[in-house]
Amino acid sequence: MIDKFFIKRYFLFVFSLILSVSFFSCGEKEENEPDITNSIYVTQVFEYVYAPGQHAQLAKPADIEHFIGEPSDEKGFLYLGGFGGYVIAGFDHDIQNKDGYDLEIFALPGASPEPAIVYVMPDDNGDGKPNDTWYELKGNQFENEKRNYWVRYYKPATSNDNIQWKDSEGENGELISGFGAPNTSSWWWATCMEDSITFEGSRLPDAYNNKSSESAQSWIVPTDRFIWGYAENNFGTDYDTHHHSNKLDISNAVDSSGKAVYLEKIRFIKIQTAVFQRAGWVNEVSAEIRGAAELK
Repeated sequence: MIDKFFIKRYFLFVFSLILSVSFFSCGEKEENEPDITNSIYVTQVFEYVYAPGQHAQLAKPADIEHFIGEPSDEKGFLYLGGFGGYVIAGFDHDIQNKDGYDLEIFALPGASPEPAIVYVMPDDNGDGKPNDTWYELKGNQFENEKRNYWVRYYKPATSNDNIQWKDSEGENGELISGFGAPNTSSWWWATCMEDSITFEGSRLPDAYNNKSSESAQSWIVPTDRFIWGYAENNFGTDYDTHHHSNKLDISNAVDSSGKAVYLEKIRFIKIQTAVFQRAGWVNEVSAEIRGAAELK
């Protein structure tokens, strides 16, 4: 007759052996195989707000899908509008601050530079939401920008009126169409139901110069104006002609007072049109972007 104690010991040994092999196998997989659940591309858009500009009738809230995942010719792009327009997005994992470039921002291929500033945020409180502190990634015009600048736009009273504005420096004026429309009432984003909207961020110097003294204007962006550090800048030394993207370094992070800050990693990005200029027939300077990715 088989000893019951022996049977129990035998099955306990077999179970322990199976458990050990399974644990070892899992350990091998975690060490040697990449985590395929992580995407190098943006996986979520938290907020998108278009600032008054000539593409207001084309900009749709659903366009945030163009900013998620891998850019392609089949997908469109995201209009940010004039100064202040922005998108806030996130990755499904932390982007580490490595030596050199850490991420890239894809833009509209072939367009003239319409620079946007990129802000980054770590997930300090670990809740997976962009509710901590934003840090600007500085570019070559950092010393010439106006930080903590804001513009308040006012909704036109009628369809025949222009959009009025005032800013944090006490200046005021109106947005005037130089091409395509008799006034700028159509530049107001239909999604914005309020009578006014305010955008705050760093303001870069004007992008365009008018090289003509004649009535026929010639607006160009000097090639040495935006050299590095901005999105939608195909004149930049950080521009990748194959990806149509600008590469950025987390090590260029600064706080709201302009002081350098070391960030070990980031989780969220904010891309914001940073030029407040109406350049004749070019109209307002407004960034158009197509997504973002981690650089390995």
